[in-house]
Amino acid sequence: MVIEWAPFRLTPGVSETDLLEASEALQTDFLQPQAGFLRRELVHLSGEQWGDLVYWESEAAAKRAMETAASNPACFRYFHLMEDADHNEPGQGVQVLAVRKSYAGG
Repeated sequence: MVIEWAPFRLTPGVSETDLLEASEALQTDFLQPQAGFLRRELVHLSGEQWGDLVYWESEAAAKRAMETAASNPACFRYFHLMEDADHNEPGQGVQVLAVRKSYAGG
């Protein structure tokens, strides 16, 4: 399993409601149909700082999705809410973390 960590800052004037609506569209229209997609968490760090944690079965699954993200309307809308995002390179600023061991609470 791999996790994509994508921190971002909202563009000034974008509300949390705008973000959550675009996030829902990204989830249903792009991520859920992707082969190898496991789950996603949108996290609020502070102020305008946010982050996405996207869990994939493999690095290959994450890479396949990233290759098609720039041409997807839901991704386009979501990425345009991010300050300083390169809309043609959705993988910019994304870190791919390889999970070596996972622990659960009991």
